[in-house]
Amino acid sequence: MSHHSIEHSLPPDIVEAALPYLSLGDLRNLSLTNKYFHKLLDFNSSSTLWHELFRKSFGSLHSDTEPLESSQNSHYMSCCELILRNRYPDEPWSKLYQIRSFNTKLYTWGSLKHARLGYTTATYPSLPAGVINNAGMRLQFGINSPVQVPWESDIRESASTSDDNSIASVAAGGFSFQILTKSGKLYMTGSTYSGGHRGPGPVEGQSDYNPFQHLITHAERSLTLFNGRTPRRGGVFPINTTSSMPLERPHENLYASFEEAERILDQKLAGNKHIRRLFTRDIIQVDMTGSGDFTVDKENLDKVKFQSVSSGRSHILALSDQGDLYSWDGPDVEQGIRIVFNELPTKETNPVIKIGCGWNYNCVSIFDVGLVVWSSRNALKENELSTAANYKVIPNTNVMSGDDKIVDFACCANMCVFFITAKGDELRLFANDAVHKVILPVDGRIVKIVGCYTVLAIFTDHSCYTVNVLEDQVVTRTLVKLELEDPEDMIVSLSTGDYHTVALTSNGKIYTWGLESELCGCLGLGDREEIVHGRQIGSIEHLRSTRVTKPALVNIGNVDYTCLAVTAAGWQTAALILT
Repeated sequence: MSHHSIEHSLPPDIVEAALPYLSLGDLRNLSLTNKYFHKLLDFNSSSTLWHELFRKSFGSLHSDTEPLESSQNSHYMSCCELILRNRYPDEPWSKLYQIRSFNTKLYTWGSLKHARLGYTTATYPSLPAGVINNAGMRLQFGINSPVQVPWESDIRESASTSDDNSIASVAAGGFSFQILTKSGKLYMTGSTYSGGHRGPGPVEGQSDYNPFQHLITHAERSLTLFNGRTPRRGGVFPINTTSSMPLERPHENLYASFEEAERILDQKLAGNKHIRRLFTRDIIQVDMTGSGDFTVDKENLDKVKFQSVSSGRSHILALSDQGDLYSWDGPDVEQGIRIVFNELPTKETNPVIKIGCGWNYNCVSIFDVGLVVWSSRNALKENELSTAANYKVIPNTNVMSGDDKIVDFACCANMCVFFITAKGDELRLFANDAVHKVILPVDGRIVKIVGCYTVLAIFTDHSCYTVNVLEDQVVTRTLVKLELEDPEDMIVSLSTGDYHTVALTSNGKIYTWGLESELCGCLGLGDREEIVHGRQIGSIEHLRSTRVTKPALVNIGNVDYTCLAVTAAGWQTAALILT
């Protein structure tokens, strides 16, 4: 066997095609196998390796921010990759990896309710007065321009610390943002992700087993009573030192294990009490053998690492690096519930490829199964760590190759799922348990779609369009081709809130338009005076609302910024911006 045999049988393009299926450890081991693989995958100099590491950390195809990769699109690049390559055309991927890891900051703007922006005016005293929308001295409605969220991102003691502080992606729900770090940790802004509303959780009339509530009741009922007295709040209960003089003294706190568990699970971001970490139910341990202890497995706090996250109006869906799905889907769900699909193949043979949240339901693409949707699940029972979704499989979406392969899907309200094939010649809609073809006069092949609430964005290889979706129907007359101030720039990503839209261009610029309700500031275009009279791009609508009808450029002071990702929902917007 000649020394060229490996190069001939496994040329670089074949090796590169296999890299997405290898873990970081696998890549390191492969690079040490022989000189050929070391040259291709050398951590110090290999452009091939660093491009793949970039994709694994920041160019994920598993969430609804990006389309599924098409076998017919050999030069696929995520939005982040495309923008960075445009900004730094001559830099190697190792340098782009460092830039993306350490120079990207989170900016938010919009409504101040529930501290959903990751800060409040009280906890962020350095906020310039001009970015706060006021109606009188005491009424503060929202932030009208992009503001950097306080985030401990300058600590470099170790690689793990750096990975914890490097933001991989951000998703927006109706009442909060979900932030995924490079290390796989998931955080949430504000005090609520659900706003008190039900998501696609337990069917109506059912509720999940609550170990906190159950064990508190168990502990109180099983406590030995002294002189017929029951424990008082805080674990204090009366005892008698004599038969005639009852005294009280502190006793061991009945709720100590619960309070300790709550303390462990209440992890806030360093220096920011409005951003807390989300955990899964898997790490909670309950002892019903007699002690009634309620503990959290500290050793496994970081066991579940996430690789993608998506948000609906009042729920969150996340995919772990082990291929497990976790759902936060109701006001009583504090820890993520693992979701399974009864009677479908296992994740080992048929993994989840992509996740997406609709307004009030979830949709995932499963290898060789197709698009799977659900709007409810079974309640979690005692001694169970997972529960089954009440799902449907959209017919004929399991094709894995050729023109009929599903390359992207998008979710709007009320179980309306849109999807496109590799051929890109038509749009299909699943609604009311049936699949329909949607004919729209768009120019070019459809390559990507994005949906939220009542708006669907359609990307072709030439242009970008939006169209309204109402009562399970596409309102054709509302189709709009989006035009930008700079004709050389093109929209590569788009997200919508309740009444506003934010778009990201190939040059890393942010454009917004729509209705800014109640002075919430969600457009990020400055105060009303600036929008209506300064830039003359909007008009007053009602007492405290402003409408901008065409995409308008978002400015960040006088800085020539580059944005890498945008997201919007509810009355707020977020962006990942290079600084």
